[in-house]
Amino acid sequence: MKEYKIIRYTGIVLGELLAVGTVIFLFAAKRYERLPLAFATLLIVLLPEVMERIFKCKLSLPFYVFALLYAVGPMMGQCWNFYYTISWWDKLLHICGGVMFAIVGAYFFELMVKQKNSFFATAVFALCFSVTIAAFWEFAEFGADQFLGMDMQDDTVINGITSYLLDEGIGVRGSLENIQSVTVDGIPLPVNGYIDIGLIDSMLDMMMESLGALITCIILLLNRGRHSLIRDNRNTKVTN
Repeated sequence: MKEYKIIRYTGIVLGELLAVGTVIFLFAAKRYERLPLAFATLLIVLLPEVMERIFKCKLSLPFYVFALLYAVGPMMGQCWNFYYTISWWDKLLHICGGVMFAIVGAYFFELMVKQKNSFFATAVFALCFSVTIAAFWEFAEFGADQFLGMDMQDDTVINGITSYLLDEGIGVRGSLENIQSVTVDGIPLPVNGYIDIGLIDSMLDMMMESLGALITCIILLLNRGRHSLIRDNRNTKVTN
């Protein structure tokens, strides 16, 4: 138990120090637009501890550490450029988010239903809960891009377009293939193709979250309550 607490609180302290160091770095580099995420991470790191206190539960050490790593992941991606230097960083975070929110969803379901051995219903709710969180996150990214001028929905360079807008016939699809260059208002885009503004990225993000959630829910069904990642402090096993 003592070692458990030491690892937990060490993780919290390291997460907070990383966030504070990031704030200092951003101020020094005058990258003020990324400061809100660094400040938010100071609070996000505390969420596992807050969850335990509010819902009177106990997170297993592996899940607690996993949650802490996930908490600092977006900050590392945006503030330390992991999103741009590590091609798979964003998709890894979305898979991890699918896993984490499925586990939390399973806990919430059994906390509300208070019915043991409802493994299939728990798994279905966990999947729906996680996918819903993923959808609302994409809504938030879309809103930030549209109203705050941000670029959270990453663009993708494509070399072909199929659209009904490209043909004058009613209900007839037109297409452009092998696009190598695009000019907008006389200015050529600095990429070899056309820029898809966020659709492909958003769809892939949701698929990655859904994949992580689906794998987690399959494991929940196979596990059938034998190993808990979140336990009720009232000595009732509630989720896996």
